[in-house]
Amino acid sequence: MEKERLLELCKAIGNETRFEIIQLLLKNTQFCGDLVSELKVAQSTVSHHLKILRQAGIVIAEEQGSWVCYRLNRDVFAEMIVILKLFEEAK
Repeated sequence: MEKERLLELCKAIGNETRFEIIQLLLKNTQFCGDLVSELKVAQSTVSHHLKILRQAGIVIAEEQGSWVCYRLNRDVFAEMIVILKLFEEAK
């Protein structure tokens, strides 16, 4: 089970655009339009990558009126560390 979860997280992070989104969200929460402006890619592209990051639990979407604000779920990174330690201990 841990192996599948780790693979899911690595796959979600292992795309250049998604990695850039994570880097931006490390600084602060962002609206989709802000991410589009920063990344200089189409809104549909950003939305697609945000969907993948949300499905993996890496990004949390919070509605603020008619806007959606995105932030990192930092607990997921702690989860990755725990899983990696389990693999290290299994050696």
